[in-house]
Amino acid sequence: MNTSLDVDSLSAGYGRIRVVSDVSFTVAQGEVVAIVGRNGAGKTTSLSAVAGLRYGPCGGSVTVAGVDVTGSSTVRVVRSGLSLVREGRRIFRDMTVLENVRLGAFTRRKTKNLGTDLEYVYELFPTLRKYSAKLAGELSGGQQQMVAIGQALMNRPKFLLLDEPASGLAPAVVEEMYDRLRLLADDGMGVAIVDQSVERILRWSDRFYVFESGRTALAGASGSASIESINAIILGVVRFDGAGPAPSGRLSDGAQHEELSHAVFPQGGDTEQDHNSSRPSS
Repeated sequence: MNTSLDVDSLSAGYGRIRVVSDVSFTVAQGEVVAIVGRNGAGKTTSLSAVAGLRYGPCGGSVTVAGVDVTGSSTVRVVRSGLSLVREGRRIFRDMTVLENVRLGAFTRRKTKNLGTDLEYVYELFPTLRKYSAKLAGELSGGQQQMVAIGQALMNRPKFLLLDEPASGLAPAVVEEMYDRLRLLADDGMGVAIVDQSVERILRWSDRFYVFESGRTALAGASGSASIESINAIILGVVRFDGAGPAPSGRLSDGAQHEELSHAVFPQGGDTEQDHNSSRPSS
């Protein structure tokens, strides 16, 4: 039984402008995957296209736990078990916290367990219970991000994609939020996070992908990667011009790929291994 989110050779853009040309990545249930890359590398466009938010012609394939949702509507993608928390805390500020969170279940055909699911969100983020009757727009940025995540969880997703959830938040708030996301993965959910801070997200993730110019440039285990080398790729100090890796996450063949692999994995780390010892404890 397939229990992963598989994105293969994705292409997407806006109208006639193609932003993503060849993105492939996999997220297994029970792991946290980091997605990093410079601004304009195609991270937001990729996550939006995977979630069914398309603004132009798309190519490639998207499979959610064995269900092919390529080209499907956002509603069908959500019902297949995938939720996206978009950048910018896109919640309804004139509605209460409770109303916002419950709104996340609007695509569900069966709603008899909404109370149980709401309780799960409250246990994950106790602050939301405390301010359930408060207008979401009156909360702090970190609390609003909790609302957005809680809303996404009401769909009971197998996979949760988050586009820069740490943006604009204090470091202590980010650490608390990532600890909660780590708990979701430990409960069996597949979590993929876009973050601008390579050092921070590698500490919390099991594996990573580097996006460069609309393609998957590199993939590997977070615990064995060189932060400096990944940042060099992102900043353009090291140029990547080869083909992206296969959906399995293994690096493509070729001398340039071998050189990059040696730089990013100086200890010879296996790109497929899980280095859980490097991540913070919950």
